[in-house]
Amino acid sequence: MAQKDLIPFNKLTEEKQKELAKKGGKASGEARRKKKAMRETLEMLLDEKYKKTGRTYREEATIGLLKGAIYGNAQNYKTILETLGELKLAEENKMNNELSKVEELLAKIKEEANNDTK
Repeated sequence: MAQKDLIPFNKLTEEKQKELAKKGGKASGEARRKKKAMRETLEMLLDEKYKKTGRTYREEATIGLLKGAIYGNAQNYKTILETLGELKLAEENKMNNELSKVEELLAKIKEEANNDTK
């Protein structure tokens, strides 16, 4: 549902634009601080020891991820490949193969064009 009382940012007064930009900057800074605190807390917790096994929670999570992949969870396997950087490499290889096919096709087209002009 579109609101009828919305005014485009560039149609606001310069003073109102500055006020809104200031509010946006403060909200952005607060969001960044919250994300940083969450990231730091998570890092700390992942490095804690799991009492049952003596391994860290990070190690336990990695083992769980691997077990899921072994039992057929494709998303777990994709996450593992992304983490190892292999998925990106596979995508680059696929793109390079497609690019080679396009180059071969262009070469054939040029050759046929040269033959037609003779």
